[in-house]
Amino acid sequence: MPVWLWNATVGIILLATTVRWRCKRIAHLPPGPTPFPIIGNILNVPREHLGREFADLTKTFGDVVHLSVLGQSTIVLGSQKAAYDLLDKRSANYSHRPASVMVPLVGYEWLFALMNDGQRWRQHRRAVHPTLTPDIVREYQPIQSKVARRFVRSILRSPQDLALHIRFTFAAIVMEVIYGIEIREAHDKYFKMVERMAEVGEAIVMPGRFPVEAFPALRYLPSWFPGGGFKNFAADAKRDISYIIDHLFETAKTAMVSDTSGSVVSRILGASEDEDAQLEGMCKEVAGTLYVGTCYTLTNATMEAFLLAMALYPQAQEKAQAELDAVVGTERLPEFSDRPSLPYIDALVQELLRWYPVTPIGVPHRVVADDEYNGYVIPGGATIFVNVWAILRDPDVYPDPEDFKPERFLNSRGEFDVGERDPAEILFGFGRRVCPGRHLAQATLFILCACVLAAFKIVRPVDEHGAPKEIKREATDANVISLVVSRSCRLSFIEVHLDRHPKVHRYTMQPRSSKLQQYLGLAQDD
Repeated sequence: MPVWLWNATVGIILLATTVRWRCKRIAHLPPGPTPFPIIGNILNVPREHLGREFADLTKTFGDVVHLSVLGQSTIVLGSQKAAYDLLDKRSANYSHRPASVMVPLVGYEWLFALMNDGQRWRQHRRAVHPTLTPDIVREYQPIQSKVARRFVRSILRSPQDLALHIRFTFAAIVMEVIYGIEIREAHDKYFKMVERMAEVGEAIVMPGRFPVEAFPALRYLPSWFPGGGFKNFAADAKRDISYIIDHLFETAKTAMVSDTSGSVVSRILGASEDEDAQLEGMCKEVAGTLYVGTCYTLTNATMEAFLLAMALYPQAQEKAQAELDAVVGTERLPEFSDRPSLPYIDALVQELLRWYPVTPIGVPHRVVADDEYNGYVIPGGATIFVNVWAILRDPDVYPDPEDFKPERFLNSRGEFDVGERDPAEILFGFGRRVCPGRHLAQATLFILCACVLAAFKIVRPVDEHGAPKEIKREATDANVISLVVSRSCRLSFIEVHLDRHPKVHRYTMQPRSSKLQQYLGLAQDD
């Protein structure tokens, strides 16, 4: 047989085998809407409410839905069981993150929340988890209580600045917990620093904000060329971020001398008796990640949702305040020591997490290698989303899911009891990617909600005639998905977990007790 004929025969056999394998693989992908040629399922991608529209796909195709966008696979998990089976039980294969062009350009590649599962990421995780265990978080309660009282006092003085007070309050708590740095006023330079960090973070995950995410070749354009303006933003952001994390870390090291609360930085550095440049570099990155990626953004938005829920559901507010009055009275603010006697407040916080999940489809995961689940192929490289919104609205688990009902987390004796229905288990992530700041976040929400409810009756905003305005559950950022080209030049969609901050209305914050006002007004500023 001539050589050319032999080569042609072998080539045909290999081609046929490859085609047959690919056809078989495609036939075994999870079900989903039929893709169009070339564009795939672009038209099936939700444009407004990700959770609700993905839930509609789940009702049609099942708990594991496959979408294809120009050949790139995306899997949407619509049940808690599917999420646990894959992201928890098989976390070694499901703990990578989708890539982003802007992340390294602005100098955020050190955010371990965005790192792939690897040696560096595991080192960061091992360092941070011992510093935020439930036992350690209890040691931060004096900081949380102190700042909570300042929060109430700030609302009394200027209720029109409610949104600013919320942002500053969480910044103050997280700054002191992580860095051991106390900030007292919104014009403090440290508050401006962390606001800048958050500003850059929100910008780089905003879908469509930077064309370079869709067209990576633009990164080679000079900054003065049309379409290259993102380089100026990235250069400024990288300079600012580098200065901020260096300055905060050096300040935290100085603060360690008088730090009695045991900040996260001091705990990490104190775990080693030797000065280690590598350890300090890792600690600096971990501290920045905890501020930008966990406690601050999540608890901030949830507190805004709390105000909305109290205005929309006054009966829940009244029940919470009746419990507070019975346990705490009306002449002081709640303490953490009151928490065992405040089951309704704990239930209210859990219902907040369920009723308004600020990450409706979570933070995306990426599959490392092909996997099989329930007879279907989960292709390597696919992006995985968990429909957190839909899971927390499963009517079989949470009856009347659209209603705000803290009572669902109380047992027949009125005791706080989440059982196997804990929203935090869904909201704070799965497997190796579970949020390390979840215990601090929940404790912070408890004391802030308790203090605000003890001090104020939260009423809907009024119009110019004094009539209550109609308000509804709405977010400041649209729930949209961004189509971007990855570094391998394959089109995919990533990053949809923009913080869904509820709109902060001009609520009427009516003080509930003149004695409590006097207590707050006369108390020495902590």
